[in-house]
Amino acid sequence: MIDLLPWLEPYRLTIATALAQGRLPHALLLTGLTGLGKGMLADAIARQLVCEAATLEAGPCGRCAACAQINAGSHPDYIKVQLEEDASVIKVDQIRWLAEKLAFSSHQGGYKVAVLDPADKMNINAANSLLKTLEEPSDNTVLVLVCERASQLPPTVRSRCQQIKVDVPGQDSALEWLSGQGITTAATYLQMAHGAPLEALKQAQADSIEARR
Repeated sequence: MIDLLPWLEPYRLTIATALAQGRLPHALLLTGLTGLGKGMLADAIARQLVCEAATLEAGPCGRCAACAQINAGSHPDYIKVQLEEDASVIKVDQIRWLAEKLAFSSHQGGYKVAVLDPADKMNINAANSLLKTLEEPSDNTVLVLVCERASQLPPTVRSRCQQIKVDVPGQDSALEWLSGQGITTAATYLQMAHGAPLEALKQAQADSIEARR
């Protein structure tokens, strides 16, 4: 079992339920404000899919060989595409590399999972290249795209994904979590972060109230 931010657990459970019922889509699009943990949710979904002992309620076990490989960053069926160092866009060569990886059969005999984060940083050539993979996905392959605003992606890409909007958690639960992180002026920082707890934590750690003054 892995620890997941409390407001993200319902989303993981929804995906795990779809998986158990055999109706998991081949592409997911996670959207929402910065600071809600969308990348963490994408990671949890990937772990749910490749874990050898994942359960609906508890999620990935965190102890099997597959989980150990993920923790070491070496699981062959869990692929991440992110911005390269000093780059401002995800390039077409990265997506072509991803397509080649996904074309092969699963090394472990289960799912292959690819996470693109931030997906809205793909340039137009990269997005067009990804479209081919979305239109003709290989068996037991799931793509998880992460971005702040779905509108920043081409409509052709969006239409081939099931969108999951990660909402701002309730204020009480957000404040409780921030208090647990040792933030004493949590309400102020949460307001400054438009309700996104991770962004509020980041601002608190940077003492942004004092900076604003």
